[in-house]
Amino acid sequence: MRAALGLVALALAGCATSLGSVGLLGRDAETVSVKMLVPGATGRSCRSSIVGLPLQAGDPTLDEALAQILGRDAEGNVVTEAEVVSDRLVTGVYNRRCVTVRGNLVRTLTTLNIPMPEHPGPH
Repeated sequence: MRAALGLVALALAGCATSLGSVGLLGRDAETVSVKMLVPGATGRSCRSSIVGLPLQAGDPTLDEALAQILGRDAEGNVVTEAEVVSDRLVTGVYNRRCVTVRGNLVRTLTTLNIPMPEHPGPH
């Protein structure tokens, strides 16, 4: 009975890890002026293990997936309309964890507003 309760508790246990940090995040892509470079770009960070032995050190990260997208064009510095997905395949023999980012690779544009002095006369 105790073993069964222990297995149930273990099955319900979870953990939380950071997927990385985001420098610019907003719901409206029109918040900043951008130039489209690569629409629908995808970046993916994965880690696998076989029988519990990791094939690569560390955990999959948002930063790594984002770097793949940003690496597609030297001008690109922001991803708009981004979707972040974390998925796992756990078989006990082969396990795989991935973080995927899909979005539009863009370059931010600087907008310069120059105030015009008042001038006399009709407009």
